[in-house]
Amino acid sequence: MSFYDAIRVGASGAADFEIERSLRFNNYSASADDAVLSRTITQTSNRKTFTHSFWIKRSILGGEIVYGNDDSSGSYFLNFRFNGNHQIEFNEYRYNESPSNKCRLITTRVFRDVSAWYHIVVAVDTTQSTAADRVKIYVNGEQETSFGTAIYFDQNHDTYFNATSPYPVIRIGLAGWGYSGVNGYLAEFNAIDGLQLTPSSFGKTNVETGQWIPIDTSGLTFGTNGYRLNFSDNSGTTATTMGKDSSGNGNNFTPSNLAVSDSITDTPSKNFCTLN
Repeated sequence: MSFYDAIRVGASGAADFEIERSLRFNNYSASADDAVLSRTITQTSNRKTFTHSFWIKRSILGGEIVYGNDDSSGSYFLNFRFNGNHQIEFNEYRYNESPSNKCRLITTRVFRDVSAWYHIVVAVDTTQSTAADRVKIYVNGEQETSFGTAIYFDQNHDTYFNATSPYPVIRIGLAGWGYSGVNGYLAEFNAIDGLQLTPSSFGKTNVETGQWIPIDTSGLTFGTNGYRLNFSDNSGTTATTMGKDSSGNGNNFTPSNLAVSDSITDTPSKNFCTLN
């Protein structure tokens, strides 16, 4: 018997705000597309404090890098992924430094429901005096507090994010060294530069169904390198259509190995049945 908790899974339901489209990635199979969205940082901004929010629906369960910055060889990186045990892992790794792991959080909870949309928030502020406050991870509005591995950034640590050097390219959907990426769907990907936010900036609980649902993020302050990718323009596969930043910052992402047909209407607002 499968367990399904409609209160805490991201799914369809009546809502004031609806996500229109998601982007489909096929990066974990024998016929992987190596599909990716990428952007090069041209102006260094806040490397200590930022928030990432996105919705994801997994299709094939495996090690999947969702987004991050890296050196294109896997020796230096900061990324968010689902590991091979279906746990969330957030990790900054620097090969030639001791310790190499500047941050590594691995949840004890697993995430292997391929029928549900998960809303993920990763909120970082390395200026915090309490180590556990420097990285906060939320799933469907609830903070993850149980970690099998818990290494937090040192106070005031400068991360790889939002920097022109040494690794200025941020990728969504796939790592720079071709490591397995997302096989599934991504929707409403937001990055906030300079603020450590909570899930209430991106979603809310539907009072009628108890489900965690998206809200309109257009009124947020995104900051210098912040962006909002809602994938609503399916008229092409360019940085100003499929990869367009709708925050007003113009921080567009360049799509590679993605087709117009990968822009689909399966979203957290309209959750379709899919084959795993």
